[in-house]
Amino acid sequence: MVDGSPPVVVKRGHAASIAREARGLQLAQAAPCAARFAGAAPGELRTLLVDGAPRTARAIGPGDAATLGRALRQAHEVRRTRSGGLPSWRSRARDLAAYRRRRTADALAASGPDAPLAARVAESLPPLPPLPPAPDLPFRLLHGDLTLDNVVWDPAPRLVDWEFWRMGDPAEDLAYLAEVNALPAPLVDAVLDGYGAPDVAARVDGWRALCALDAGLWYRDAGEASRARRLLRRASTLARDPTAR
Repeated sequence: MVDGSPPVVVKRGHAASIAREARGLQLAQAAPCAARFAGAAPGELRTLLVDGAPRTARAIGPGDAATLGRALRQAHEVRRTRSGGLPSWRSRARDLAAYRRRRTADALAASGPDAPLAARVAESLPPLPPLPPAPDLPFRLLHGDLTLDNVVWDPAPRLVDWEFWRMGDPAEDLAYLAEVNALPAPLVDAVLDGYGAPDVAARVDGWRALCALDAGLWYRDAGEASRARRLLRRASTLARDPTAR
């Protein structure tokens, strides 16, 4: 729904979910790539309309991918914390390795008929490379759902739909972007080059199988069978070779 002047997009839903999304979007306002917050009320979130459109992976060149990487770095850096996690967790993770273990536990708990695959993915995850010295605040603000439908170009990339934001490992956001959108290796490399943080780039391969699995399970439960099959096959491939491109 669009109303007002300037045009405003109104999103309505469960009051607690909308309030949490509004909080994430407000936190992200320091990043130029975030959709602009225009107000909230119980069960309602308003953002300024982004005058652009999403692009498919085929319509994104290496230069665009690098631009997106830079935008994501800006978004991730607007908030740093010592701990992180999902709102459903009873306590917060205190380091990035613990955070990935608990994200893995989430996937195992949701795996149902795909439990054997989830177990293989969990067993295959490589150790995360060590952080640079003195990582006092290792957690960053994640978008949490970087499908290309949520990246609107005007012509710069703008991130919409912040309902799954959390404080986590930025490498997870980047790995999710790569896997859920089936980005070819040259575009992934361009995103990481634009992002410009070697320590984060070094952790991306350690997240890719888990992100493919997590997204595949979500699409399976949402009834989107074709997307689920592709992502679960991809998770199986990455369980055998975490660096598969």
